Amino acid sequence: MFVRPLSANAKPSVLFRAECSSNTSFREGYLCARETIYEGPPSWQEFDEHLSWKRKPTRFLSFGTWKRAMQRRKNLESEGKRDIVVIAVWVKHLAGVYSAEEVASRLGYSDTGLDGRRKLWHHCDEYLIEGGIVADEYRVLAVFEGGGPERNVIFACPSYRIATTIPSGYFPGRRSYNALEDIENEIYSHTGVHDYMKRDELVKAITRMPIP
Repeated sequence: MFVRPLSANAKPSVLFRAECSSNTSFREGYLCARETIYEGPPSWQEFDEHLSWKRKPTRFLSFGTWKRAMQRRKNLESEGKRDIVVIAVWVKHLAGVYSAEEVASRLGYSDTGLDGRRKLWHHCDEYLIEGGIVADEYRVLAVFEGGGPERNVIFACPSYRIATTIPSGYFPGRRSYNALEDIENEIYSHTGVHDYMKRDELVKAITRMPIP
């Protein structure tokens, strides 16, 4: 029995990936899994090889919520990594998206087990994208560079006003005095389109707040 990808209603609209900008999976406009030649649906072994960190190339790239990406960024910083970026991608209508936590649970991962590489909590809010993100679909919405301590920022327009905190080096509210406009312009720089719906979904994913 194979694992089915998430349905359209079961996956977030926006996901994030934190990595070093020099990482081999990150290229201009796309993110590519390390295993590029495969056929058929993924097997349980392939899922396990990716989720248990066997350092073997797989067809998957891991993404997560904003909260998970921020924790991943901190982990990379603690390892002495530099040039860390957080990449926001649009996954609505994207095929081949799996819940890592669901897959890990079905593989028997447990928080009480003795295997330190097969803990279920490691995969909370994690999603696997088969193959990665291709450039010609223009799914990369934003690239957040820099870091530093948290600072306050407000995303405001006539229909909502949401306050949150983000790393001080991130662009919203630094390129101009309007953080929401900075988000909109960043999306335009990657997609060539001013899209209020994607802008608002990205803000919602960052702030974890509902938008009217």
